[in-house]
Amino acid sequence: MKRKLIKISEFQRRRWGENGTPQCTQAIRNGDVPGKQIGKLWYVDWAAFSRSQGNDLVAMVLK
Repeated sequence: MKRKLIKISEFQRRRWGENGTPQCTQAIRNGDVPGKQIGKLWYVDWAAFSRSQGNDLVAMVLK
């Protein structure tokens, strides 16, 4: 499984668009979205998020 880590700001832009209302960054840190902390910065695993969209069981396994 290949990871594609993107910044939280990029994830918010891709998911909700430029003028959308994004989920707070704390949700990513709590594990609601697949991600990883590198140093002090958090990144979203875009590949895992894309595969798990809409399927709670897949999201739970990938988490």
